[in-house]
Amino acid sequence: MKIKEIYLLQQEAAQEGYALDEWYNSLINKDISELNTVDLCRMIRQNILIELAIEKAIDVLKTNPLVGDVYDGQLLELLYSVDEEKIREYIEPLNEILLNIKQNLEIGDFICQEDYHEYLDLVEKFLTKINSL
Repeated sequence: MKIKEIYLLQQEAAQEGYALDEWYNSLINKDISELNTVDLCRMIRQNILIELAIEKAIDVLKTNPLVGDVYDGQLLELLYSVDEEKIREYIEPLNEILLNIKQNLEIGDFICQEDYHEYLDLVEKFLTKINSL
């Protein structure tokens, strides 16, 4: 079933050459299982179907905590930026993912030590954020 059918959304008339309109129309014509990293990152950045984006991002991060559209770790970073009220109901799975990342992340997963430490800092900040809710 297509996203537009699940959420009763209408396809918008895309302004010619306007990539966001084109992407949105493409997005709502996908099945949920067809969402990719690019879609999830853009959904979070644009605050579009944010609950769906959070749920799918959690699923993706369980298997690949370093996934991103442009750079490693981008999906987790975008998820961290989501308003606290919107992630409140996802505290348990987020906590589980973050603790798993913290325990299993290795410096060899990164190009340099600086990236490794920045990502670990993000994980720590995220844990602090959700534990304060």
